[in-house]
Amino acid sequence: MSGQHAVRRVALVSMTPRVDGNEHGDLQLPSYGIRRIQAAVLACPELAHLETRLIDLTVADCRDYVNELESFEPQVIGFSLFVWSMPVLTQVAQEIRRRLPQCVLVFGGPSARPEVFDLAWYRPRREAVDALVTREGEVTFCDLVRALDQRARTLSIRECLQQVTGLHLPAADHWLSTGARKLVRVLDHLASPYQMGLMQYGDVGYLETFRGCPMSCTFCEWGAADLSRGSFSEKYLIRELEGLRNHGCDSVFNVDAGLNLNKQAFRNLAAAEAKVQLFRESRIWCEIYPSMIRDEHLDFLSHCGPSYLGVGLQSFDPQLLQRLKRPTGLNEFSDSIQKLAAVATNLEVQVIFGLPTDSWSGFMETLTRAIALPATVRVYHALVLPDALLTRGDPEWQMQFDERSLAMISCAGWSADQILEMRSLLDHESLGCGGKAGKYWWSFPPPAARLRDPKFPERYFHAAPLRQDHPQ
Repeated sequence: MSGQHAVRRVALVSMTPRVDGNEHGDLQLPSYGIRRIQAAVLACPELAHLETRLIDLTVADCRDYVNELESFEPQVIGFSLFVWSMPVLTQVAQEIRRRLPQCVLVFGGPSARPEVFDLAWYRPRREAVDALVTREGEVTFCDLVRALDQRARTLSIRECLQQVTGLHLPAADHWLSTGARKLVRVLDHLASPYQMGLMQYGDVGYLETFRGCPMSCTFCEWGAADLSRGSFSEKYLIRELEGLRNHGCDSVFNVDAGLNLNKQAFRNLAAAEAKVQLFRESRIWCEIYPSMIRDEHLDFLSHCGPSYLGVGLQSFDPQLLQRLKRPTGLNEFSDSIQKLAAVATNLEVQVIFGLPTDSWSGFMETLTRAIALPATVRVYHALVLPDALLTRGDPEWQMQFDERSLAMISCAGWSADQILEMRSLLDHESLGCGGKAGKYWWSFPPPAARLRDPKFPERYFHAAPLRQDHPQ
């Protein structure tokens, strides 16, 4: 193909699901990562000849995706895989492999990992995989498309992909790594979908100030130790905040691991916000780590408009947190919540049930203490995620999980019956006090907003009750 373009059309595919439990009404949360890839492709001069189409649907309907892709006839498709989108998008890829056999199918996103495709449920879908991008995707995907576009006639697609670093390629009984790609440290070089006008006007906005996480909690996907920890500059963030304002974003998600986990990134954001003042008129939603709260963080939040703050507690058991490599900060937790409650419109404490080596009674103690705090409490069902429990869990934890959804079924400390009973109990108590329940989460309002206090009598505290014993 030397001397002519081998790639003319590239499709980028994601799925923006409807908000679980309809918690925010008609709120739409458009996929951000895939639009980062779109911006990178459009900003690459060597790919200026490409026709690029983004397909981002809200319904897991394989036929709609396949029909759009088949009519577009791309030479390369990039799929963005999350827990919620992996079942349908891997099915789409299987069908596209049958209909467009010469098309190169590339997968990225948090669920695009060899360990996921090695699960029995997903293993048959490996046949639809040409390559996985397992870390930062903007530069890698552009290099991949450029390599295919300039591929010599004598070079097969497989041989071409082997020359692109940062990929995992499927083999008969293993995965071939093409080598670790040098991490992107100067993040300002990355193209922005907001600064390029690619996002839809009025949608919820997203803001990224740094990448990676200084912690390596075993249950969390952020814990991959080799992720970049660079930060965006103040000048870049000024342009980003202005882009968010131009898109009419009245709510902005900070997608970082935590507002206060990268000192330089926070200071760059605070300086940029002082000049743009977006958050005085737009809501900011972010995560914040309780034991690292400083006066500068509280001052920043006090000058913002309505804000949502998520505080990851996970458990009040210090030994459990230590086993899961989670820095505790429990001694300062209550004081931190009191400080944050003074500057946040909506403060939410997050805990997880079903973690390995926890127990029914241990989790009940965490939940009982959490719901006494002046905050909303959100309970998550433990998931066995890639780059987390799936790849870093201890075999002695004996984890059994749903391979399609990755939801924990049983593990050390939790029987399958106990997990089912806890789900039933959380349904009953969260809804009974005016909270909400989704498929894998439950929300308890703060004490002052409850219809009644949740009822956790002694018999619920120590062992799983029989389902028919739940109060009606």
